[in-house]
Amino acid sequence: MRRLWRRVLDRVTPYEPGKPLEQLRAELGLHELIGLAANESPLGPSPLVVDALAREAGRVHLYPDGGASALRQALARHLDLTPEWLILGNGADELLALVAWAALEPGDEVVVPHPSFEPYRTVATLAGATVVPSPLVNYEIDLIDVAGRVTEKTKAVILCSPHNPCGTLTRRTALARLFDRLGEDPPLVVLDEAYRDFADDPEAVDGIAFLPNHPTLVVLRTFSKIAGLAGLRVGYAVARPSVIERLNRVRAPYNVNRLAQVAAVAALEDRQHWERTRQVVRQERAFLSTELTRRGYPVVPSQANFLLVGVPAAGAVREHLLKAGVLVRDGEAVGFPDHLRITVGSRAQNQRLLDLMDQFPGR
Repeated sequence: MRRLWRRVLDRVTPYEPGKPLEQLRAELGLHELIGLAANESPLGPSPLVVDALAREAGRVHLYPDGGASALRQALARHLDLTPEWLILGNGADELLALVAWAALEPGDEVVVPHPSFEPYRTVATLAGATVVPSPLVNYEIDLIDVAGRVTEKTKAVILCSPHNPCGTLTRRTALARLFDRLGEDPPLVVLDEAYRDFADDPEAVDGIAFLPNHPTLVVLRTFSKIAGLAGLRVGYAVARPSVIERLNRVRAPYNVNRLAQVAAVAALEDRQHWERTRQVVRQERAFLSTELTRRGYPVVPSQANFLLVGVPAAGAVREHLLKAGVLVRDGEAVGFPDHLRITVGSRAQNQRLLDLMDQFPGR
């Protein structure tokens, strides 16, 4: 019988985003469902974004700018770069796929922290590369172990800071030592900084600052978290123009839609909204961490907009919360049994979560 599908698909587990909140709310018979599972913004988008979307809605019959020129120019000004250092993607997920399509071949190896964001492994596997896991130590990426797993076959190293799903940091000095260990012929180093805007540790790495001296570095960032544009899927990569040129060769035309581009430009114009979002997340992260710790739940120190929390009988606690109208992520799904990953919400949302955890039978 003719084989229609690639054998590698048998080794890929589809990403399970979960049911839409509206569907869950209807199934549970709830008037309200608080979503604290997907690391979305507690404030939503800027009013400037909403206005820009309304103005642009009548032009959705037109193709978007295939090169996202206005957005790349706005981003370049924001980052003090030139547009040639930037490529836009349909979320950072697509950018990971572009790296895989452009760089990875069967026989290559990719070093990936384990556990970490599952698409890192997926894109490497689909490209035919071998994923080499590097175990976390105390919820942190062990860059010494990462460096020790790099061989002549290693085509890429994929890191994230803050780490997803732990929220822990890769620090500047540690990243500098990693580059020293990689030597003069390093592999690609992909640094996912989706949550960097929420970090307040002075040692938090800024991947863009490393770019002038490290030509194989690719930094990924997103408008989904700090700008509240998760529903529009706008990510970007920052790298040397020679790297961007390679990625553009495998990028689909019109990969970032018209509404997403105008929304991202508008988001960049409202720096006050970014700062409000940052401050709310930092304040509420500290509040929620303190209150959970006080209740006896160990919290991994986080620099992101979520917390990874040790919770006995985590699955049962998650069901208890869900039936009462609060959705959190079961840690087992992200590699941490007996944990919950909880998005930092507003004060009212966080307090509701805490009250419900206090009501769990056996507390």
